[in-house]
Amino acid sequence: MIPCVSACSGFLLACLLAFTLQIFYFSPLSPDLLELPPASALPTNRHLQEVTKLGEGFLDGPEDVVFDRDGVLYTAVRDGWIKRMHKNGSWENWKKIDSDSLLGIATSREGGLIVCDAEKGLLKVSEDGVVVLATHINDGSKIRFADEVIESSDGSLYFSAASTKFGFHDWYLDVLEAKPHGQLLKYDPSSNETSILLDGLCFPNGVALSREEDYLVFCESWKFRCRKYWLKGTDKGKTEIFIDNLPRWSR
Repeated sequence: MIPCVSACSGFLLACLLAFTLQIFYFSPLSPDLLELPPASALPTNRHLQEVTKLGEGFLDGPEDVVFDRDGVLYTAVRDGWIKRMHKNGSWENWKKIDSDSLLGIATSREGGLIVCDAEKGLLKVSEDGVVVLATHINDGSKIRFADEVIESSDGSLYFSAASTKFGFHDWYLDVLEAKPHGQLLKYDPSSNETSILLDGLCFPNGVALSREEDYLVFCESWKFRCRKYWLKGTDKGKTEIFIDNLPRWSR
């Protein structure tokens, strides 16, 4: 019996050592404490129970929706299709992209769509096909996890990069690590260059532009908040809290 016990003990010790090495030496995580806000006091409602479902059974993981000037709805889905719904309610496979990581989309003043591909960067999709607008930032680093985009009246594109450390398929590791790896970026069409407006953000997601285009609002998902970034005026380049302590991840 003693040799058997010794063998079992040796096996358990080896397993423990392997587990320890995996956690402390090979794990991609170097986590901080994720501090959650107190429970939100916002009143509950049942509005989402009254919505009408569109494209059920036809759309695979749509991330974002947008309407063009003619009232046609577009969305990008996981099988690489950009699909559109006409005003009569009929759906159409519009453009196919070799990707399973299509996320945010926005209409372009020149026609077509601007599409965030978490793997490839920023794309322009039109009736003529697909053009890659940006894959790298001015400092030479690759654009990682392009998430959501909005176009301004001068053609500039403001978009979020959710994480510079973790990719689209392991996004949850960013939350588990609880460190700010995200960015807010700007693409200048006149120079074809992409610059960093803000760095060190907590999984930035949705991006919206004010009516006067004097500020942006972007979401920081695992901070449960939205922040404002001033584009013009005396506060240009500064940020402030737009809304805090949201009840769920913000988009």
